[in-house]
Parts: sequence; structure tokens; C-alpha cells
Amino acid sequence: MNTHKILLKSRILMILVILSSCTKTLEINPQDQIDSGVALTTRAGITASITNIYSTLKGEAFYGNRFIGLGTALADDGQATNKSGRYNNEYRNIRGAHYNHWTTAYVALNRINIVLAAIPGITDPSITEEDRTTWEGELKFLRALYHFDLVKAYAYIPGAIIEAANKGGVPILLEPINTAESALNAETPRVHQTEVYTAIYHDLEDAITLLPNISSVAFANRQAAQLLFSRVALYNKDFPKVIEMADAVIGSRGQTLLNESNYMDGFTSATNPESLFEVTYNLANEGLGVNVALQTLFTTLTARMPDERRDSTDVYAGRTAEGLKDERGGFGDLVPTGDLLNSLGITFENNGSTDAVITSRSSDVRNLLFEVGASHRGNPYIECTKFIGKNGDVNWDNVSVLRIAEAYLNRAEAYAEAGPQQNTTLAIADVNTIRTNRGLSDVSGLSGQALIEEILLQRRLEFAFEGGHRFLDLKRRGMNINKPATGTTFNFDNVLLLPEIPVGDVDGSNGLIPQNDGY
Repeated sequence: MNTHKILLKSRILMILVILSSCTKTLEINPQDQIDSGVALTTRAGITASITNIYSTLKGEAFYGNRFIGLGTALADDGQATNKSGRYNNEYRNIRGAHYNHWTTAYVALNRINIVLAAIPGITDPSITEEDRTTWEGELKFLRALYHFDLVKAYAYIPGAIIEAANKGGVPILLEPINTAESALNAETPRVHQTEVYTAIYHDLEDAITLLPNISSVAFANRQAAQLLFSRVALYNKDFPKVIEMADAVIGSRGQTLLNESNYMDGFTSATNPESLFEVTYNLANEGLGVNVALQTLFTTLTARMPDERRDSTDVYAGRTAEGLKDERGGFGDLVPTGDLLNSLGITFENNGSTDAVITSRSSDVRNLLFEVGASHRGNPYIECTKFIGKNGDVNWDNVSVLRIAEAYLNRAEAYAEAGPQQNTTLAIADVNTIRTNRGLSDVSGLSGQALIEEILLQRRLEFAFEGGHRFLDLKRRGMNINKPATGTTFNFDNVLLLPEIPVGDVDGSNGLIPQNDGY
């Protein structure tokens, strides 16, 4: 069965799940996108199915573009250049220019559940109990990730809720829907945020038990599950759990935190040594291309490649802009705001004009990943070069989803918050671990809101144009967003904080899936 038919059948079944109250039954093949009578009885079939679930994360709606781009544009980090017209509405927070991964995520969740249900019944003698255990761990990690990526985007986050506009969390999908009958009999309402987080907790608890220690960042592993759990708990305001999970992952992987001397090497390698889980692109044709990929979105530059063409002025070796070139470069549609550049310690003149120039930099090594772009798409801006052809060609860079620096910042925030585990000294120690490893001096004497602001600043600088965290960090803390590029403020109580749920899913749900306000 080809990929188009696989996705089409999966989408049909997902629509049936959501529209479970409809009286008309569609005529469909009852095997969903996986031929469960054949594919899920063999090692090759199971591994291919799981690979397909990982691959969904590469798509434009997920980590291939919009998860990173929207977290930048909807917040205060990014401004559109209008070089291709993309992201013009997103950075202005216009209605409809928002997350749109709802259907794709539920398709992936249904695939996960189908494979999970098949694993116990496989009789292939080559499959060991270790295989089954690892597969189950991977699938539960992925199910937790997909549910979390839904609830943090489409719903308010615990502790930062506008009750008058709160429609709950998102539907939880834990059982396979692989027949028309099961689809029509299923009910998938929006449930309270607490129920969604509880389901995610259960999956991550299982994943941590089932998964092996990290050997490849391309696949789920125990340390990635621990760090994801730390992130989920931070959103859930469950600070003791944040600390517990961050302790675990720092204890086993803290030594991979980069320092001032090797930071650039890490960020110009195909795989970042700090990463615990990456969305990986193994072939150039897996990339999203010149109009959509993160490289074309963020920069007009490319890296000097291959190795035999590098020289002492290359950005990889000498940390200078001369090693960047503009041939085959992207559009640079989304670039840093002046406010972000200032926070990174970059001073500049004439940004967005023919005379754009960086005049000085602070000692923060993170600012070396921001350079004046090329002029082949129009006047140059200062751009982010975190995605610049690190895999050996343009438009298919790996995307780090979880890396060890986050564990320190999650733990710092948890220590800084009120509660029985509040410890300002330990919070400052974690902040200083990040600061000193990035070339900055220690801070001291911070407490209360000043400490929280320093932690949020370090999160902003650490993950700028990389993780899509900034918008969600402001959202989960109930903060207004000052928009330096437009001179406006996007208030937390603006109903457009939440994206639109697909209209067909809402209309066909018999009220089980209420639409977010404003649509």
C-alpha cells in the first residue's frame, strides 16, 4: 500500500473517530493504514510502522517547520522579512496563523495504538522479549510526545487558564481505531487538562521503565523520556517531579553539556552532542525543500561544504562569518528581533538594509550562531544559523527536540518556585551552570521574580530559533507578549492565544469537542 493511500485511510479513520456521532458510515478498508494481517506480524513490519510514526515528526506541521517557526514568530523572538511572504501573519498573531497539527497528530496516535495492540500477538520467532519491551517503550514515549504537543498548543496550560474561555484539554486516544465500527462507536471528547497530563504521565512512567539507555538520539531512550517528563511536569506545575526527572537525566548525561570551547562545534555538527532526542533526516530527499525547511525559513546562508572545501576561515573552525556563503541559500523569512539580538549581546547597525553590520558581541558564545545574511533575496538581516546544512547539504538538518541544557533550566525554575522544594541557592547554581558554559559570568543574590526573569532569559537565549519554546514559555506562565517588531502587545487574555480546532471535527462531534473561542 503506497504512502498516499496509507495516509488517506488513516485520515478517514481519524475523522470517523472524531465524528463518532454521524449516522452515515463510510466504506473503508478495516485495516487502517497498516495491513495488520501481514505487516504487523513481522519484525520488518513493526519496525517500518514505528519508523513511519517517527517520520511524522519531520513534517511541516511539526518539527520540520511550524513547531519551531511558530514558537519564534508568535512570541517576541522573530519578525518576518517578507522575502517570500511566509510568516507575515504569524509574527503579527493574525487569526488563523497558528498551530495546525491536530489531525496529523491524531493520525499518528492511532498508528501508535494499532502497533501497541499488535505487539503481544506477534509470533515471529526472531523477535525477542527485549524487542517487544523496547518497541512498547518507544511507542509510549511517542504517544506521550504527541499528546503533549497537542495539549500545550490547543489548550490552556495548568496554572495559566482563562476560565471563561477554557474548553478543557484535548481528546485522549489510547485505543486502536482500525475498523469503521470501532470508529463509529468511539467517543473522543475534550477532557480536562488534568486527565490529559495524567495519561501523559502514565506513558512516560512506562517508557522510562521499558526503554534502554541512550545509544542513538534518533530513537526514544530512557534519558529522553526523563527529560520529556521533566518538561511535561514543568508545564503541569508539578515542581517536585520536574526536579526528580531533571536529577535523573543530569546524573547520567550532564557531562554532555557543551562549554565555551566546544559550543560551536556541537551546533555545527549534524548531531548535537547535547541532544537526547532529535528528529533526524537521513537522506536529502527527506527534507522539506527550499520553500518550507527550517534552513530556508531562518537564513539565506549555507555552510561551506563538503570538508575538502573548508579552510581556516570556515565558521566551523574559526567561528567567523567568512566561512558562510550564500549560494543555494534560503529565503530568510523569519529573523531575530532587535530585542532578542540585544539580549544575546549583539550590537548592530542598519539591520535590514544594504549596510547591515554586527559591530560587537558580548562573551556569550550563543551569539556566534547569528550572522548578517546574504543579499541575494533582498536587503540582508541578521539571521540565525542553527540550521545551515549541517547534514552535508541544504534543507535537511536534524532538529534537536530534547537536549541536556533544558534539564538544568527546568530544574532551576522548579527550585525557584514556591513550595516545599523551593531552594534559591540551587536554582542560581543551575542558572550559573548554563551561564558559565556559555561564556558568561555568574549571577548572585537573585530571588523571587528577579530569579524567575533570569531563568526565563536564559531559556530564551538557549533555545532561540531552535525548540519553539518561547511562545509556550510565555503562555504557560500567563504572560503578555510584547511584540518589538510591531510595537504592539499580545495580551494573555486574547482569545487568539489558542489555535483553531479543525471545523469538521468540531461540527461533527455532537458537542464533545467545543471549539476554542475566537473561531
